[in-house]
Amino acid sequence: MGLLRSLGFRAINLVLILIVVLFIISYALSGPASSVLENQVKVEARAVAQAVLKHNPNAASQAQQVYNTIVAQLEKAYGLNQPPIIRTFYIMWDMLSFNWGYSFFPQNYGVSNGKVVNIIASALPGTIILDTLGILLSAVIGIYVGTRSALRYGSLSDRGVMYYAAVSNGLPQWWIGIVFIIVFAVMLREVHSPIYFPFGGILDPKYFGTWLVNPAAVFANASAVLNLLWHLTLPLLTVLIVNIGGWAYFARTVVLNVAQEDFVTVARAKGLSENQVVSKYIIRPAAPAILTSILITIPFVLFGGFLVTEVVFQWWGLGYVYNIAITAAGTPDTPVVVALTYASTLLYIVIVFILEILYIMLDPRVREQ
Repeated sequence: MGLLRSLGFRAINLVLILIVVLFIISYALSGPASSVLENQVKVEARAVAQAVLKHNPNAASQAQQVYNTIVAQLEKAYGLNQPPIIRTFYIMWDMLSFNWGYSFFPQNYGVSNGKVVNIIASALPGTIILDTLGILLSAVIGIYVGTRSALRYGSLSDRGVMYYAAVSNGLPQWWIGIVFIIVFAVMLREVHSPIYFPFGGILDPKYFGTWLVNPAAVFANASAVLNLLWHLTLPLLTVLIVNIGGWAYFARTVVLNVAQEDFVTVARAKGLSENQVVSKYIIRPAAPAILTSILITIPFVLFGGFLVTEVVFQWWGLGYVYNIAITAAGTPDTPVVVALTYASTLLYIVIVFILEILYIMLDPRVREQ
């Protein structure tokens, strides 16, 4: 019962964090959102008033009355006649009820109806393919390399891992991406190489329209899948080269710390085989810290962690959409920005709560407490 009560309190705290984050971002953007909405309302009302004048040029007063009526009705519908704090709660309620509305600038995304849900849905598969796959592959490879390195502490391979980790951590991922584009997309074309890679994008234009509407349909087309893999090669290599070293160094450090614990020394003194010591007394106690790092990284990566890298490769993912929403129109595309922020925070909180449960399963010391 004490364990359930503890998990309950943590769940409540995480929900409060979600609400606070959502309130802050909604309040911060309620001002820019209001100014953009006011302009849109006036444009829509003016269009209706002009239509009235077109059919009856002498009805100027009637057109003005229609204009004022439409403006008042739309301002009330959008909450623009309310103070900023009330508009903030309008935004929060829409986010919590998953009513994410429409983009202010749908033409920037290429999605026909401009629904925020559709924009995020079209970009999410690209992020999963590049960012999540890249970070999971680099984590698996790096953790394996780092663990083996720690078990061979002081060897030549261990020093090699340390050097590689130091170099890769000092290289910006986006910079490696630019170098790859210059070498494998530009220079290979200039020397008329039979093999070269695209400058960017997730697909060729003939497939990209289908991707925006229905990404699943792309995977039913063999030529489209090959085209996707062709575009994925350079971005994925960029992610792997930069991140494997960091994961290897992290895993090496965790495993070395655990290997120096007294219970490991006792296990070896009992005469257990090295494989038993490593699997039961080193890897398992180290697993919670490693698992935490992986799971906490996923929501960060999913919702903008590789933002600059996606922009460099023009990869249609959530980081690229974030960049469009913030910079493309000169003013934030509030519905998209708030929806992405809310979704990333929600995912973060869900993963943190799952971690609390996994800690209990993996670490007996937590269960005893």
